[in-house]
Amino acid sequence: MADFTGPVRIVGPSARRTARGPGPAVVIVLVYAAIFAAALWWLKARSPLFQRPNTEAPPAVPTKSEVVSRSALLSGEDLLPVARDEYFRGLSTRCCPCGCEANLRDCLLSEESCATSPELAREILEQLK
Repeated sequence: MADFTGPVRIVGPSARRTARGPGPAVVIVLVYAAIFAAALWWLKARSPLFQRPNTEAPPAVPTKSEVVSRSALLSGEDLLPVARDEYFRGLSTRCCPCGCEANLRDCLLSEESCATSPELAREILEQLK
């Protein structure tokens, strides 16, 4: 029974192998993984999905002259009562083309950034003077 070696082989000190580094396949896989990670990092930096919005600019605040002109347009100053009724009817029936899908009166009240509604309201006011 001493002749049977079995699945385990006993190696003496002279038959031991020296330690080797990783094989070429392992090195190639590691280089590929590093290139792939760098490409993903570069694409993430260029993607618009991961860009932060620019919040440094303060929101547009209307100046005092714009507020006064909007309030003057909403009150219909310097018009006779009959013309004022016609003016208010025009503000309520015409839609603002700025994209807010509101009439001129509502756009003058709520959309302070809209520059189209004051111009159209001034046109109606000039027609009725």
